[in-house]
Amino acid sequence: MQSALTLYFFTTGTRTPLLALLALRRPRNLAAIALPYAGLGLVAVIVGDPVVAILALSPSPLIGPALARIVGAREETVGALLTGTIVLSFPLLLAAIPGLGPNVNIGLFAFVIGAALAGAVPMFRDLVLPIVDGARYVALAIILGAAGVAALSFVDPRAVGVAALVLLVGTLSAAIGALLFRGDGIAAAIGAGMRDPAVAFALAISAGLAGAAAVPVAYAALVALSLGVGKLVVARQA
Repeated sequence: MQSALTLYFFTTGTRTPLLALLALRRPRNLAAIALPYAGLGLVAVIVGDPVVAILALSPSPLIGPALARIVGAREETVGALLTGTIVLSFPLLLAAIPGLGPNVNIGLFAFVIGAALAGAVPMFRDLVLPIVDGARYVALAIILGAAGVAALSFVDPRAVGVAALVLLVGTLSAAIGALLFRGDGIAAAIGAGMRDPAVAFALAISAGLAGAAAVPVAYAALVALSLGVGKLVVARQA
């Protein structure tokens, strides 16, 4: 599981230009990133479940730009916000759940190495991009597949309810943060408000938490459902 998570972060880093961090100077981006972490941090405290805390403090989906295409959101905005959540997520996870230190540090190192290689040798990055993208989705499939199997006996109404609360608080607070400064609410909801259930599951299972898959798997199902509804709405409006 750690190998798949490391590959997931590394391949995401190769697609992340460090110049995306410059976009974080804009108030609408900062607000869209900070508000969900504040709101979801409060949810995690109230629920009192370490798995929920890991999900709440995880970055937004590492395949965020691909998800943005489904509903016609701005991929570049989602990518910039995603980078911001990764930068903020690592120190928050380390501070909130010290036992995750080794796994979080490995993920951070993999992401930084991937981003550094992409920035130093952009032509090589462009050549291997199809392979890198394929490897990223393979890693994602391995993690979510394992989560699905592990969650069979743990998903219950509570897990679905908590997952729905995390999704609702995260996306709404991100959209509000962006709209307050005339930003893109839909892109903010995806790139800053959603959380990556694959990252949450991999970190939770590495920490040996019982029932680690239930809430992340329920969350992943709700994200898929939300994006499906969003795609239908966009199609009808077109």
